Amino acid sequence: MKRQFKCPERHHLDRRVGQLLATTPKTKTLLSTRQVADWLGVSDQWLEVGRVKGYGPPFERLGPRLIKYERSAVIKWLKQRQQAMG
Repeated sequence: MKRQFKCPERHHLDRRVGQLLATTPKTKTLLSTRQVADWLGVSDQWLEVGRVKGYGPPFERLGPRLIKYERSAVIKWLKQRQQAMG
């Protein structure tokens, strides 16, 4: 029997979206999982699970074990979460 997982609708980072966006440079940069986790204040594991379950920020797979996040895509994802909160 396949287990069903729910995507978290809210996360503690949602309360800090405005602050995160205000302090983020607008440069186009590829970031590692660790860099994004530190930036957002979440664990590496939260991002890894979010990739599998589809609730984390968009990412690029550059190789079998090489995952990168484009800064502008993460910013866009944060803005979407902010709008969803109302």
